[in-house]
Amino acid sequence: MRLVLILAALMPALTLLSQPTIGTADLPQSGTVYLRANALPPFNAGEAELAGEDVQWDFSGLSAEGDVETEYFPMSDASLTTQFLFSDADHFTAFDLPDFGEEFSLPISGATVYREFGSDAYRTIGLGLTTDLFDLPVTYEDEEELLPLPMAYGAFVAGSSAFAIDLEGIVYYASEQIMDIEVDAWGTLVLPGGEFECLRVKRTFAALDSVNLAAAEIGFSIPREGTVYEWYAPGEGMPVLSVQTFVDIPAVWQFKPSETDQVDAVAAPVDWKLGPSPLRAGDRLGCPGLAGRALRVTDALGRTLFEGQPDGHGSAAGLSTAGWSAGTVLVTDVVTGRSARVVIR
Repeated sequence: MRLVLILAALMPALTLLSQPTIGTADLPQSGTVYLRANALPPFNAGEAELAGEDVQWDFSGLSAEGDVETEYFPMSDASLTTQFLFSDADHFTAFDLPDFGEEFSLPISGATVYREFGSDAYRTIGLGLTTDLFDLPVTYEDEEELLPLPMAYGAFVAGSSAFAIDLEGIVYYASEQIMDIEVDAWGTLVLPGGEFECLRVKRTFAALDSVNLAAAEIGFSIPREGTVYEWYAPGEGMPVLSVQTFVDIPAVWQFKPSETDQVDAVAAPVDWKLGPSPLRAGDRLGCPGLAGRALRVTDALGRTLFEGQPDGHGSAAGLSTAGWSAGTVLVTDVVTGRSARVVIR
């Protein structure tokens, strides 16, 4: 009987020990590129909502439908003005502004987001926008919480965010958001590439975007709301699986692909290492090993900046960026669909 009582007393402690530990070193790191794959929703999509302790999520049947690369840049790569303004930031990365349709496209050719590891949360503290005329840093009136720190099962943060972009006489864009962020589960996640011991984060949000295009004398607001589920595993940086709901249906899936999926997606043209990034318009973009490949370069508005083959051979292959738009550009291998983002200053 005494042994039974001792084991019963130890069970909560043993449960805590079996949970994965996620610290700032396990979240996105500067100077690192993370590869994730898009996927169609699986038949058992509803299981993404399972929460609690020692949960088993089996999504081993996910199939990669195209790769997405996300690079986190060190603050030393940012402009001196941005480094000063966002001195607390740990890194920055490119992001896409909401798509309001071609008729209402914003006159912004590129955007970056600056983030910091705070004492209580991993958060977004500012934006960097590029127009045809100048670069514009945007501070948040209310910084956006992304994850509670430290991360452990049951951790919760009620977050909010607000910022406004005012290009006088051109465009006014503002966004306000509230969200509840909870580490609502831990357990084992099975993906095509293997098993991961994870903490799962549930983020429920409601946002309102307001746009006014002065030249067109058009103004409108768009409400957004939904739930995002993210699975974080030790040492993986970005979530190994993320699922966004649409009308309460888990519809947008992105996961860490297996080595086989990565090779198949690349379809074997050598290394895909474009750089440097960021770089200034007019500098040479290195494309080692991509000589003879058919490449297409497009800007954030979908305009084609280049279409053809890199010049040079082997490790010396590259592209001239003369005349390219400042901001984030997408370089795509036309045959394989493999792509990478490069930031042009």
